[in-house]
Amino acid sequence: MSKKNLLDEIANCHYARQCLENSGTENPCRKIVEHQSEIGITKFHVPEPWSGKIEDAPILFLSSNPSIGCDEVYPNWDWSSTEVHDYFNNRFGGGNKNWILGGTRSLQIDGTYGRSTQFWAAVRKRSIELLQREVTPGLDYALTEIVHCKSRDEIGVEQAQEQCVQAYLRKILELAKARVIVVLGVRAKRVIQREFGIPTERLLSEPIEIGGHQRLFTFLPHPNARGDRSFAKCLQNGELERLRRVLAIESMT
Repeated sequence: MSKKNLLDEIANCHYARQCLENSGTENPCRKIVEHQSEIGITKFHVPEPWSGKIEDAPILFLSSNPSIGCDEVYPNWDWSSTEVHDYFNNRFGGGNKNWILGGTRSLQIDGTYGRSTQFWAAVRKRSIELLQREVTPGLDYALTEIVHCKSRDEIGVEQAQEQCVQAYLRKILELAKARVIVVLGVRAKRVIQREFGIPTERLLSEPIEIGGHQRLFTFLPHPNARGDRSFAKCLQNGELERLRRVLAIESMT
């Protein structure tokens, strides 16, 4: 599936539309979809397919679901397909607007930029740790999730998880260029370990072929978790050096 078609499919997710348009229909995504109206979102924020140039970035960060803010500029179903594509593919730079400033501060409805987002700041640090140089957000790394609808505190993620994973996870990973996929947090870790048969004690997988390419999954705590969260502190026995070698080889191809 092409990047355009997959982005359109996720951003216009029929499960989310079903929840909004057919209130009586049973759907495991209902809790997460309806959460937006409960916190004051009047126009539904579309499911987030990914952020960044997913077909170019050598590193892909994978977490549970995107957080939501009522004051950020973010696509709803009134936006054109062109605008939605520009937002997600060029979210960190190169788009029609500066959607995110410095890789960490999102454009607000009033035209200002919000405070630095801890999650975005953390993935930038982890990318620098892997590549051992300054990085360009959205180009050196991209981000996606196992559940694509936005909510606070993972509300509704448990219920929606299975349906969303089966619909979109493998399609996204097949599209992505990344040879290193960094899985953040316990929930995403459990999903990936189950889907790809990775032993629970492993923090670095063996190469796994997805979409005709060999991928390495590595696992870190969520950036909001307490304790050690860096590769240097969490990996061992040369695992960090192995990831760096894979990325170095990739940069030469």
